[in-house]
Order: sequence, then structure tokens, then C-alpha cells
Amino acid sequence: MNKKGVMLLLVVTMSAGLSGFATTTSDQVGSKTSDLGYFLSLKQKGQLICRGRIQDAQGIWYDVWIVPGYVQPAQRAKTYLQRAGREIANYARPKLYHELIGVSGLIFNWAYDDCLTDFTIKGVPRAWKRYWSAANRRTSQRVFGWWLAYPWAFLESTVDTVVRIPAGLSGTVLGTALGGAVVPAYYVVYPTAVGTWFFAVDTVILPISACTWNTIITPPLAMVGQKPTPSRVDGFWVRQLGAERAQAASQPEPPISSKDIEALAGWGRLLLTTSQPYEDQRQTLRKQTQAEHEAINRKLHQAEKDLRSKEEDAVRAMAPDPSQQQTIDYLRSRNFDSRRTSQAAGDVRRYLENRKNLSPVEVNRIMHLLACYPPSAVTNQKQLNPKTDPVEHSIEVIKDIQ
Repeated sequence: MNKKGVMLLLVVTMSAGLSGFATTTSDQVGSKTSDLGYFLSLKQKGQLICRGRIQDAQGIWYDVWIVPGYVQPAQRAKTYLQRAGREIANYARPKLYHELIGVSGLIFNWAYDDCLTDFTIKGVPRAWKRYWSAANRRTSQRVFGWWLAYPWAFLESTVDTVVRIPAGLSGTVLGTALGGAVVPAYYVVYPTAVGTWFFAVDTVILPISACTWNTIITPPLAMVGQKPTPSRVDGFWVRQLGAERAQAASQPEPPISSKDIEALAGWGRLLLTTSQPYEDQRQTLRKQTQAEHEAINRKLHQAEKDLRSKEEDAVRAMAPDPSQQQTIDYLRSRNFDSRRTSQAAGDVRRYLENRKNLSPVEVNRIMHLLACYPPSAVTNQKQLNPKTDPVEHSIEVIKDIQ
């Protein structure tokens, strides 16, 4: 298409738009309930360009999703410029420094009270006392190998000390660094970082981007866009606004004032006074319910403990039973303790499942019982502790450090 054709099409489009405006104007003079014409009127074009919204002859507002307008980006820039200023102003408020001191204080308490004092300074003699008291008991009873009790206690105490002191001092150093450097740096940098984000992104970049897009998209839409009607609203591309929502959207949001804060605080106190009797009843109900739950849990725990004890006695009583003795003796001769039974658990489960005469619940129950009562447990003799040596016992000592 040549340049003359393009110019002719532009002139026809503009003429149609102006004719639509003229038709609409004359129709509005004759009747408030009609909004004839296809193209937007001059007033509606201005509304679309400035606000991204259009109002018809009946006063209904329509919001166009892809048209931001110039008003909302300007309001956004104003709002976030104020927020950026409030963030920077935090440096002049005592609350920032009170929070800094509070958080640093908690970390210093953990570093020096918990790590250094309780865990290290008090923990070392506490551990030595515990291990040497056990050695004293063994020596007093003259148990087998009692003459090794004190060297063994010295080994335990030394391992505990070698691990405890570096761990406690490391916690103290870490807490000192966090409380003395990291936390203050965070509180010093945070207002600046947030304020810079609000200013750079929400005050400058996003409003300018919205205004630039609005400058590109609104001229063709305002020129050839048709008048909106309720039947043309899809709820996504174009939405119909109620009167209150349209009024709220068209007016800039006022900044929160000290009077607003005072009014909200007063409303909160009224709510507190009104709801306090119900809150008291709620707390009483929670305490009663918690006490009942604790009583039920204690009763359940004791009943389960009694049943477990009876079950263990019944399992141990199987040993002298001649009808079960052969099976038990065979499994014991094969050294089926808890470890070896656990190794064979998968094969046993498959064997039971292939028998087809047990339900899945019964199979799961059998596997649970085998884990609790391996063949070696069917005895009245006390279970032996696993063998140990200085290295393995040192690992156990490290695990028990607290």
C-alpha cells in the first residue's frame, strides 16, 4: 500500500472517530440513557489515556486491563517514594537500635551463657564428676576389672573435654561474630536496601515502564476502540466497575496520618474490651482440654506400658514350653539376634505373603513382633551390652555430650 492509501485510511478513521463523538454528544443531549455511536467520544478517549478506564453515558466505569493510564503509575510512584522515605527515616528512630540491641543481646547470651559458661566452663567439671563417680561405684563394689575403672573414667573424661572445649569456644566465637558484626551490619544496611528498592524499582522503573507502555498502546485504542457496554465485558480484558470501586480507584489514596493511627488504636482497644470475656472463656477451655488430654495420655501410656510388660512376660514364658522349644533352640543355634533377624526380614515377609493364608494386617503385625522379639529375646537372662573398645566407646562418649 502506498503512502497516499495510508493517509486516506488514517483520515477516514479519524473522521469516523469524530463522527462517533458528534453522534454521541447529540444523543447525550437528547437522552441520558442512550450511548449511541461506535467510536469513543473525546471525553472517553481522555479517560482511557489518563486513567485506563472509560465511563459510559449511564455512569458505568469499565477498566481496560492492558491500559495502565498515567494516574495509577503516578500514584504508585508517590506512594513508594513515601515508603522509601520512611525506610530511610528509620535511622532517626530509636526502635531500630532497640531491636538491634535486643537481637545482639540474645545472640551474646547464647554465645557466653550457653556455649562458654554452661557448656564449657561448667560442663567440663560436670562431665569429670559424672565419669569419676561411676568409677568410684565400680571400685567400691570391687566388680571384675575394677582396677580399670579409673583409667576408663580418665579416658571418658579426656575425650569429653577434648570435644567439649573446642565446640564451646567455637560457639562463643560464632556468637560473638554474629552479635557484634553480622546483626549490626544487617540492621544498618536493611533500611537503605529496602528504601533503595522502593525508590529505584517501585518509584522509578515500574512507573516509567507503565507510562511508556501507556504512551504506546493508548493512541491506537483511543482512536479506533469502540464504546464499552455491559454486554461486551468479558471480566478479563475489560471489567465493569461498581460505583464505589470506581470512585475509590479514581481518587488517590491518602497517606496514613497520626490521626488515623490514633483512631485505629482506639478501635483496637474497643475490640479488646468487647472480646476479652470470650478470650478468657477460650483460655479456660483450652486449659481444661489440655489437662484432660494430658490425663488421657498418661492413662494411655501407663496402660500400654502394662500391656507391653505382660506381652514380654508371655513371650519369655514361651522358652520353657516344650511345644516351642525345638523352634527356639534352632533359631538360637543359628544366632538370630535382632541384627540377623532384621537382615532376613524381607525374605520372611515375602514368604508369609506367598502363603496366602494371612491378611496384610497380620503380616505387618508378624514383622513388627519379629523386630520387637527376635529369638534371642525369648530368655529370662539379661541382655549383654555390645562389646566395646576405647575408640568405639570414645565415639559413644562424644554422642552423649550435652
